[in-house]
Amino acid sequence: MKYRFLFRPAWLAAITALIVLTVAFVGLGMWQWSRAHRTHKLSPQAAAAYVTPAPLAQLLKDGSPATDDAIGHAVSVSGVFDGAHQLLVPDRRFPDGRIGYIVIAPLKLSDGSVVVVSRGWSAQRITPPPTPSGQVTVTGWLSAEEPADGAPPDAADVAAKDPAHLIASVDVATLVNTWPYTDLDQAYVNQTGVTPAGPDDGTLTAIPAPAPPNTSSWYILNVGYTLQWWLFGVVGLCWFVIYVRRLANPAPPEEEDEAEEGDEEEELEELTPPEQAPATAP
Repeated sequence: MKYRFLFRPAWLAAITALIVLTVAFVGLGMWQWSRAHRTHKLSPQAAAAYVTPAPLAQLLKDGSPATDDAIGHAVSVSGVFDGAHQLLVPDRRFPDGRIGYIVIAPLKLSDGSVVVVSRGWSAQRITPPPTPSGQVTVTGWLSAEEPADGAPPDAADVAAKDPAHLIASVDVATLVNTWPYTDLDQAYVNQTGVTPAGPDDGTLTAIPAPAPPNTSSWYILNVGYTLQWWLFGVVGLCWFVIYVRRLANPAPPEEEDEAEEGDEEEELEELTPPEQAPATAP
């Protein structure tokens, strides 16, 4: 067995040391990686601004989709509800884990655009309660529109059976073809309050806003240290494998002797002067 020498005590000690060293390199690299991506909490001022309702036009500029900074931000918007076109969105999870429905309704703004408002959550399929009449101000938090193909399969199956009352997701493209409105904002508001309040039969529960997000950043220096430590581990293992293979597969002695003899003959030929022909008698 060519690698029998690896079972000698000295080699076993060397292998153990190599394993410990490699594990240390990997651990140091992982530690540096954990320090490369750091999370920073919002300052008290930024957190307070995040939960203070901002005008919808300020968060959605020129009808563009909501940015990551705007998602979850407290928002306020004024308009008139169209209670005749309310829809239920099935398979919605409340923060406590329960599955139910949300009720969405179009809110017509003074400029002619329409905002989708999620009025609240219900554990059971219900008939949407009447919306407040007249001009109202809705406060809540902003969510991005949802793609139609991103709806859970169960929600899509249920909505397909009753498209007049159900929709699989809050998809603006689908709502444009369902509601008699074409100018829909590419986001929707989760209502937490409305002024003046309309008739409330207690069937809908407001969905609480998420906690203000933390910011994060990457530190290139720590990323470089991570790659450095992992590279040390790879180089050490590669060197050990190559060294062991050379010891286990030495060059054949015959080839070494032939190579040495060839070198000696070439040296003698270079040092020996050429023979001269014998002189002939006159």
